[in-house]
Amino acid sequence: MQELLSKIGVNTELLQSEPLHTREQTLEILGVSPKTLWNFQREKLIKGTTFRGRRYYSKDAIIDCIKIHFNITTSTEFDSMWD
Repeated sequence: MQELLSKIGVNTELLQSEPLHTREQTLEILGVSPKTLWNFQREKLIKGTTFRGRRYYSKDAIIDCIKIHFNITTSTEFDSMWD
């Protein structure tokens, strides 16, 4: 997963450095503009939390946003074979 994130331009070092990220860090991790991040929130691709007037995003929320946006699944074609 780490290699895939790097290939699509995600700053994986910053992503893994802390469990919570500020809005500015999230912009840098995703490599998007403030308007794009706002659109992600509006479309419910990413969920953030506001604390003392600042917006924070968890590492898991950022990863989930990437998975939804790029349609990445961690399952394989063989997973359904066992059902």
